[in-house]
Amino acid sequence: MSEDKNPLGLEDKMFTEEEFAVAIRNKFGTNDNLPDSVLVSIFIDKYPMYSCKIKTSKAKVRCSCC
Repeated sequence: MSEDKNPLGLEDKMFTEEEFAVAIRNKFGTNDNLPDSVLVSIFIDKYPMYSCKIKTSKAKVRCSCC
């Protein structure tokens, strides 16, 4: 994945919401009490290019690659 489509260097794969939340927490070393869905939603609002990397039936935002 190119740098502009993956500025945070997350693994190039499809994630479940839970896996994506774990990846975010591991990447940033956070240990918060936010539910996975809230953390993922906040992250996708800031970095919408990752929305196509999350396996979900209710995608809110589509990235330019989809």
